[in-house]
Amino acid sequence: MAASSRRGRPSWGRRCDDTDMSGDAARALRYWDRAAGAYAARRRDACLSTASIYAPVVEALLGDVRDKRVLDAGCGDGRDARKLATAGAWVTAVDGSTRMIALARRETSEARIEYCVADLTNPLPLRSRSFDVVLANMVLMDIPRVDVAIAEFARILAAGGVLVFSLPHPCFFCADWVHDRQGARLHKAVADYLTAKVAQLAFWGPTLHFHRPLSSYLDEMSGNGFVLDAVKEPMPTEDAVIQHPDLAHHRRIPSFIVGRARLLRFPTP
Repeated sequence: MAASSRRGRPSWGRRCDDTDMSGDAARALRYWDRAAGAYAARRRDACLSTASIYAPVVEALLGDVRDKRVLDAGCGDGRDARKLATAGAWVTAVDGSTRMIALARRETSEARIEYCVADLTNPLPLRSRSFDVVLANMVLMDIPRVDVAIAEFARILAAGGVLVFSLPHPCFFCADWVHDRQGARLHKAVADYLTAKVAQLAFWGPTLHFHRPLSSYLDEMSGNGFVLDAVKEPMPTEDAVIQHPDLAHHRRIPSFIVGRARLLRFPTP
């Protein structure tokens, strides 16, 4: 799942409003139920150019998934789950949105995928030490309790298992661009980055984006036995910018961050 700006603001002119960071998971899921159709339609668009920036890096960090047991956490419309199954993985795909899971099932014929409605802010109905890989692709910023999610990822992974995650870059996502008099982007005005907060965004209808500094994610991973072994700040290729000139600014300031963390010790119960 991903997000956008407030209705009435420029598409990428995001603003975060201070609220109780514990959030309302039920409200967030209601928003995603309402946005599911628009989200899936956009994902079917081959010209979803921003995804072309981070998707190849996610695939590279996943590596060979043949016959691996993979959890697609926050699977949305099932696009990633289907790609993983095609690559030979055995996939369990979960999402808290019942409408997202319904859309995913409707689009899926692969026998290697099992879908399940499950809220990542609650304990997952999955056996401990039963997965080799967890994929959290553009999802952790959409939930109010990332601590619960990461602890559950550590519980269900086997020793040496990996978590591959991607996020809108926390350092820059909530910062507005500063423009010159001709409207060209100059730089981003980053302020109050360290304060956890939530924004209501509107890429495909209202959804919630939970901002937290990058260290919050990394501290949760470290505290649950993960060791980070890869971090990437992907940018579009020069060819991509030629095809989509609106991506040029992504070569100056990273819009996404992608990482891989390996479970080297089990957390203490």
